[in-house]
Amino acid sequence: MQKGFLPTLLLLSAVSLTVLQGCKKESALGIDNNKVVKTPFSLYAANAEGWLIKTTDGERYQSVFPPDGFPMHSIMTSGTNLLILKENLHLSENEGKNFNPVFSLVRRFPWRSMMYDYPAHNSIYITTTQHNGVAVSKDKGKTWQVDSAFADGIPPVYEISSFAGLGNGKLFSFSNINNVLYRKDNEGASWTPVTMQGMFPVDGTEFYLTSNNTFLYLTDYNGLGGVWYSEDEGAHWTRFGQGSLPTRHKWLSATSVNQGQTFLVGTDSFGLYRVEGNSFTAASGGLEMNTSVYSVTEKRNVYKNDAVKTYVFMGTNKGIYRSEDGGATWDKMTFGEWNGKYVATY
Repeated sequence: MQKGFLPTLLLLSAVSLTVLQGCKKESALGIDNNKVVKTPFSLYAANAEGWLIKTTDGERYQSVFPPDGFPMHSIMTSGTNLLILKENLHLSENEGKNFNPVFSLVRRFPWRSMMYDYPAHNSIYITTTQHNGVAVSKDKGKTWQVDSAFADGIPPVYEISSFAGLGNGKLFSFSNINNVLYRKDNEGASWTPVTMQGMFPVDGTEFYLTSNNTFLYLTDYNGLGGVWYSEDEGAHWTRFGQGSLPTRHKWLSATSVNQGQTFLVGTDSFGLYRVEGNSFTAASGGLEMNTSVYSVTEKRNVYKNDAVKTYVFMGTNKGIYRSEDGGATWDKMTFGEWNGKYVATY
């Protein structure tokens, strides 16, 4: 080799690289910084056999916890802790490498809002068989105690069945036995009944509570009583138009996405529906026939130029689907060994 050739070649390569990087805004990997993710999402999903998986892009998956034959009900993260609800509530402090049981006296309901993380109260709430039906954790799921702070005069027979919080720091719970709504104004306040005025959801159904920052929603799990919303903290309720949302088929999931601008209802075997013009229309473009939608989760990527891209994911009996247009159309994201019936996402 000619003496001095290698140092010269290295110098020229370094200069060329510097020039290229100065002309094109690229990272060290040759990726446009406007497309480099600064804060990626993490999506967890669990199938009917209890297998827990994770993805940060919706396309590549990794196994977190192997299938154990116990179906998953809910998944939740709080801080660095990962919680899963099967028969009992379990917690992992090492990203799912192992889980330990933390709470067993859970009163189970089929909807996901029976467990709710509310950072405004620095608390996680879950329905329980104890006392007034509410258990709370103040340490991100590690330990649990009964929340017995209820105002006087509550109905003698009831059970709390779901939770939802608003952006103003007020938390709400709902009893589907007698259709009573309760409000907790701050972390140290008591639960007090909300006086529901005018038209409101009828008895004899199984409503569960969800919310966005400003609206409360009540959805009948049995698909009979309709979907209702309140914009004044539960005092008055208005029913969405039924539209094409099928009745007499369970409404398995209800979620507000797209910064609270879009409300979605997932059904048993009839796909997904979204509110447009105050009534429901089918939003099943890209879904297979007879799709049951068990869970809907919104995720965001923040890029180096501070642009934000929002995705909506669904766990269904046909696999995991992703939407990039607020839940209007869908693409299937799981194939081969990753395909299956996903009953929970977070």
